[in-house]
Amino acid sequence: MKLGRRAFLVASTLALTVRADDGLDALLADIATARKSMRSLRADLEQKRTITLMATTIASKGRMTYLAPDRLRWELFPPDGVVYFVGPEGLAYRTSSSSASVPAQGANVGKALTDLRALVGGDLAALKDRYTLSGSRSDTEAKIEGVAKDPKASSVRAFTLVLDKTLTLPVRAKLTEGKSDAIDVTFTNAQANVDVDPKTMRP
Repeated sequence: MKLGRRAFLVASTLALTVRADDGLDALLADIATARKSMRSLRADLEQKRTITLMATTIASKGRMTYLAPDRLRWELFPPDGVVYFVGPEGLAYRTSSSSASVPAQGANVGKALTDLRALVGGDLAALKDRYTLSGSRSDTEAKIEGVAKDPKASSVRAFTLVLDKTLTLPVRAKLTEGKSDAIDVTFTNAQANVDVDPKTMRP
């Protein structure tokens, strides 16, 4: 039996999609396996936040600390001088002169940091509910990309995460917010399973 041109193209597309999904699922499973033994993660960071409306890019330096299973500390050094804390209860921040706690769902930065927490140490497969994921890997690194299925339901419209060959240490990440605002992060001196005082992970 001969397939028509259209049927052949549809069948070929479905076959490629199945292979792509298999490759993504295998990569996500390998990352999940690698993260099972990760109790904590710390890395220095350089962050560039692009705000299109203001036609400006804000460059910051800081440090990221993750404590399994669900706490993230995102510290930006002076002149920013702010520390964000993300946990099951939501988002909090602290500066030299003020501090506050807000539900993570109620602030764009909170939503972005919650997604980033999942990216650096959480279950990436769980992001499938809200994002269309794709992935690739080489001998030196692995890349996971996601596009929000419903941009109106998430402050993060798209993201990119690059891990080193161990699949545990972050190399760089990008979170795209709205139509064109973005946070680009480069990680250095990343270390897994470092000693972390749990008290420092709460505001």
